[in-house]
Amino acid sequence: MNDKKHCAMDTRDLVTLLADLAEQIETLIGKKGAVSVFRYAGKQMGKRLGAGQSGDAEQARGIVAKFFQDKEFMDGVTLEGNGAELSGCRIGLVLRDRGIQAGSHALCHFGFGLIDGVTEAVTGRKIITLHLASEYHDDGITCHETW
Repeated sequence: MNDKKHCAMDTRDLVTLLADLAEQIETLIGKKGAVSVFRYAGKQMGKRLGAGQSGDAEQARGIVAKFFQDKEFMDGVTLEGNGAELSGCRIGLVLRDRGIQAGSHALCHFGFGLIDGVTEAVTGRKIITLHLASEYHDDGITCHETW
């Protein structure tokens, strides 16, 4: 039996579609509005992912890492202290192809909101995730975040 996922759209196709959607929303309500909408959507999804689970920040970070890897948005997620390193970020690669720097786009803010929502649901503690830096290299992109 082959365990490989079969879908009409691969992860890159999905991220491209979401980037197109974000750009249309930005056209309608501006960059700040699009960022706000996507961060809110991520936070709501994060709250749902973490619902009914009570624990510490490590448990919350584990839920976030599993989501990003299961959905194939990232190749790897390293969470330590108040920081995250996201390697092989598909969102960053799609943005790079469009000439957009990772970290400021509405799609990035969806991910930040997701981290915030899961952490709040699991720990009861509110955080605000921020982008620190992105590194582009031959293997893709690595993003660094903090909260």
